[in-house]
Amino acid sequence: MERTAPPLHEQVRNVLIHSIESGEFPDGKLPSETQLCERFDVSRITVRRAVSDLESMGVVTRQQGRGTFVVQRPVSLGTMSVQGFSDQLVGSATPTRRIVGSEVFDADQAAADVFGVAVGSPMFRLIRVFSIDRLPVGIDDSTYSLDRYPGFDQRVGDETSTYQVLRDEYGARIAKVERVIGIAYTDKQTAEWLERPDNDPIILIEKVAWDESGTVVHTSRVRSVPSRMTLRTVAVQPASQT
Repeated sequence: MERTAPPLHEQVRNVLIHSIESGEFPDGKLPSETQLCERFDVSRITVRRAVSDLESMGVVTRQQGRGTFVVQRPVSLGTMSVQGFSDQLVGSATPTRRIVGSEVFDADQAAADVFGVAVGSPMFRLIRVFSIDRLPVGIDDSTYSLDRYPGFDQRVGDETSTYQVLRDEYGARIAKVERVIGIAYTDKQTAEWLERPDNDPIILIEKVAWDESGTVVHTSRVRSVPSRMTLRTVAVQPASQT
């Protein structure tokens, strides 16, 4: 099915976000309305709606008689721990989640091998956009076994912590996480979700999480905007055995 293009003011807004994050405005001041109209070949109404969106997202602030300026956002660090999204944030940032896709499907041989279930057993795929202070920072595309966690697909909403549901409802505790980090590029859909241009470089994190018994709890493909979140790893030397 063909997707319609985002409204014109959203397209302008997303390009401006990319320009801001790329350091295009080193003095922190956006061009005037007239200059933006000429740059994008759009009306003042469109520019004003785009800038208003940026202001409501906390990306810019308008100062009477001076112009529009980029807000210096505090850095939010995501630790590469075994915890969930909201547990990984440092500072006063406000995290939100939004479900953009989900499906129940039958496990093929590859999924059966990874999860240790029978071919054809029910699986649940959940795609969510994670945001910090209303700015999208990543897409989490996760898969779970419904044989192992029956009814899990009915217990997840936009603001649900999946790890909390797994702990509280099923007694599943994440004990080990493996991540493989690489580079990917946005396609039309992921660019829209992340409010980035098409074919924009992003971080790809392929993740497998196990519980204390060594059973796979879920797999994930996480696509993150590198300029919006810093990932921190911590290595600890195990205590020596005596």
